[in-house]
Amino acid sequence: MKKIILSIITILFFNNTNAQNEIDALRYSTNNMIGSARYSAMGGAFGSLGGEFSSLSSNPAGLGMYQSSEFTFSPNFDLNNRTTYFNNKSSEYNSAISIGSLGLVSSIPQKDPNWKRINFAIGWNQLAKYNNSTKIEGSSNNSIVNDFIDISNGTSVENLLNSYSIMAWETYLMNPDPQNNNQYISNLSNNTKRQSKSIEQNGSMNEFILSAASTYQDKLYIGATIGINTLNYYEYSEYYEEELDTTNNLRGLLFSEEISNYGTGFNIKLGAIYRISEDLKFGISVHSPKFLNIKEDYNTAITSYFKDSTLHYSIGYYTPFEYYLMTPLKSSISASKLFNNSISGFKLPLLLSAELEMIDYSTSEYLTSDFEDENETISRIYQNTANIKIGAELRVNPIILRTGYARYGSPFVNSIDIASENYCFGLGIDHQVYFFDVSYILSESTTEHILSNNNIIPVIDTKHSMRFTLGLRF
Repeated sequence: MKKIILSIITILFFNNTNAQNEIDALRYSTNNMIGSARYSAMGGAFGSLGGEFSSLSSNPAGLGMYQSSEFTFSPNFDLNNRTTYFNNKSSEYNSAISIGSLGLVSSIPQKDPNWKRINFAIGWNQLAKYNNSTKIEGSSNNSIVNDFIDISNGTSVENLLNSYSIMAWETYLMNPDPQNNNQYISNLSNNTKRQSKSIEQNGSMNEFILSAASTYQDKLYIGATIGINTLNYYEYSEYYEEELDTTNNLRGLLFSEEISNYGTGFNIKLGAIYRISEDLKFGISVHSPKFLNIKEDYNTAITSYFKDSTLHYSIGYYTPFEYYLMTPLKSSISASKLFNNSISGFKLPLLLSAELEMIDYSTSEYLTSDFEDENETISRIYQNTANIKIGAELRVNPIILRTGYARYGSPFVNSIDIASENYCFGLGIDHQVYFFDVSYILSESTTEHILSNNNIIPVIDTKHSMRFTLGLRF
């Protein structure tokens, strides 16, 4: 079963006054299985293959293999199903259409017999998508008010500075404990409460690329990509809690959060591919960290409801942020082998490829002051991990059959295994002047969501993705 890095641990928001935390750093350090239809159908295992526009965001040396100019366009369709289990089973669906890749390659022949051509490329690749809908419904005697109390205890009323503490106090969710100085008690009962939460997330990480590559005697291929990143992320959540004890004066509360992120950044990718023989190639690549400048608008509010239906209290805060984030460096090694099979004189060439990526999520770092606690948490809970990609392509003219598998390792130390697995299938038609490819990716995931006061909710994701690519050579 696929376990993907989609944990939305809301309790982390209560640990600091910044809306940014280690979850944001992980989100913007992680890429998804996106790209063109051929690239995704083979699990993204293109580190030593080349001749594929999406691979310029992984190993730009592959650009050197182009022997003609090319234009490609790749639209995507995704259908996500997220299921949660909290006393009850709740399912939400989310669908989206987007552009996974758009690019132009120019191949320029050279007179030098050793360096036969110089190739350039310009275009756009989508690196990650954040679209999800979550619905959690159930009952528990735990309460989110206890979370507000935990961050308020030890502080007198007149010295409450944390926004969550102030909102809980101003909406009468908690009162001072008459028996303990600077301690608080909940105005909700200890009995079972009906609880629900809805979360809507959308956005993406994209990369505008400028690439150049060349080849030495068609044996050694070298290339570089300058990636200009843009990101947008929006999340809105509502948590509702209602007393089942009809005698309690405080009947319930609504806690909402809204996050809007917009950012830009850049990184550099370098790569090389060496052709050992006509059938065997090896590749290597290094990606510098992405340096991101992110602007964020954070809104949060609490409304409390009482037995008197006309009585309720509301308070909210709007906080703008701007910060700088450095994501981890990434490196990869890869290999591919072509088997020239034939049956009764009918050629059936089989291409196999594999790629190993290494990335240390613990090296993500906020470069803005006052983020020391977040950076310490990042270095403590994240680890170095490996991503494995495997792909196969069989040509049965005029049809090309493809399949692939990709596993993205868990970034967490001493935690549940939330690695990501992708099962990929596709086919294509290549008529020299033009080509058309289609792929299907099945993803399943299991993770956890902390609802309130350590209510741990199992979350299961199923994602169906279709990729289409139309290409023209000239």
